Amino acid sequence: MQKSQRKPSQLAAHPAQKKHKPFDLEEVRAALQEKDELHAKTLAEFDNYRKRVAKEGDATAKSAIRELLLGMLAVQDSFDRAFQSEALKAEPQVYQGMRSIQRQIRQLLEQRNVMSFDSVGQAFNPSLHEAVGTEPSQKFSDGVISREIERGYLWEEKVLRPAKVVVVQNNPASPGLDTMA
Repeated sequence: MQKSQRKPSQLAAHPAQKKHKPFDLEEVRAALQEKDELHAKTLAEFDNYRKRVAKEGDATAKSAIRELLLGMLAVQDSFDRAFQSEALKAEPQVYQGMRSIQRQIRQLLEQRNVMSFDSVGQAFNPSLHEAVGTEPSQKFSDGVISREIERGYLWEEKVLRPAKVVVVQNNPASPGLDTMA
């Protein structure tokens, strides 16, 4: 038999001629809803990821700025100690030049919301102060700061560096003060 003389039952069905099962509308709706839910979940997860990465980036940047500010405070402390030197006071031009540099550092710190706080005469507060010793005093009562060894600073209203202080202890048997010495 020649090719053209084949019976229709012998001819291979063309793919386009295959019968398709009719679509079940409920199945299609369920599949679309599942895809929509997956899409919404993926978008929410990505948004959470984006927020977490931004928050971590902000924390890293803030930590780096904090370290830089603490370094600047160490320089500020060095200037404060230098100005206590009698030899420096004997050199007026050097003294004035150093004062000018110190003012620039202080202004830079203030622009970054770094502010010092007073401690002498204040009650000891462990969240603001670090006690480095105790001493008796006729001027202040127990638990009050009599001397400041190193200034404390706040940055954006939080403690950047606690003040190192000496706390009054007139009665050596005062409760709670033995942990500060």
